[in-house]
Amino acid sequence: MKTTIILLSLMFFITGCSVFQKSRKIDMTPFSENAGTLFSEATKISRPFQWKHLKPYITIQEFEQVTEPALSLMEAMRGVVYYSNQVVAINNSKLKDREKNRQLARYIYDAMKKSIQNQKVDSLQLDEMGARTVLENIRDAETYLDGIAAAGPIVNSVVLAIQSRLDEIQAMIDPILLGFDREIERDYGATRINYMRLRNLQEQMMLSITRLYRARIGDKAELDTLLQENASLTDYLPSAENASPAQLAAAESHLLEQLHEIDVVLNQLNDIKTEYIAKQDELIAWRIQVDEKIMIARTVMTIWAQSHRNLGAGIPVPPLFDVGGFATDLIGGAAKTVIP
Repeated sequence: MKTTIILLSLMFFITGCSVFQKSRKIDMTPFSENAGTLFSEATKISRPFQWKHLKPYITIQEFEQVTEPALSLMEAMRGVVYYSNQVVAINNSKLKDREKNRQLARYIYDAMKKSIQNQKVDSLQLDEMGARTVLENIRDAETYLDGIAAAGPIVNSVVLAIQSRLDEIQAMIDPILLGFDREIERDYGATRINYMRLRNLQEQMMLSITRLYRARIGDKAELDTLLQENASLTDYLPSAENASPAQLAAAESHLLEQLHEIDVVLNQLNDIKTEYIAKQDELIAWRIQVDEKIMIARTVMTIWAQSHRNLGAGIPVPPLFDVGGFATDLIGGAAKTVIP
């Protein structure tokens, strides 16, 4: 019988490992220092997006559905810090290695039990016998490094579970964007269409005035084209061939009056236009931030899994590069290709 288990809340920013001696003694100083950095960076990543212009829309169903998996990942961020600190604390204790391994196994067991009690389940399934075997292997390991290595199956399970959760959140992004667009269009769609029509009419009026000007200085062909494009001017210009200066002046006054009326209405719509653009810009900013966080999460989980394997094997690892900065630069560069 399968028991769905969140084995540990492990997420975001497990950095570097230790400097190892040939005796397989562990120098936990780098790991410990990185745990402090973890807490700071994970806190930044877990901060929610600051909604302003789109705040009235964040209750839409599409967006509310992402709340549970997002909160789960935030808890996982805290969990990775707790796990890091626990590994360091056990190592720094004066206990013998076998006792350290028993403490590590107890910590993992308690974390699993708490996850089940709090119903913090994920898509990953691990059979109860398999979990018991992993815990026994940790307890029976001769050295603390061996105990950490024995936790490998749990670590792999955690990585797969978190990647699955990230896939779930990734799949929700496009429906959320469509949901926001739907709400924006509901509130601004009619006004946006009216605004675009007025802008087109404004351009037509300006073109008509230009044609009329050319006609007044002798280009009669422009007057024929003008009357074909703007039938309302036939009241002022009954005949293109015999248009008088007074008729041309009256037509010009009519066009200028229309152009002024259009300008007045467009100015009245400027505030609404500004609100609409601000909402669209905020939606783009949210998408970029979410993509960045997901990229960081995926990259860090890959690095963390490798770091944990190396920790258990006593293999030194190179310093972790700036994952957050790398993702920010990459996403920012991509954004510049689509955002003027």
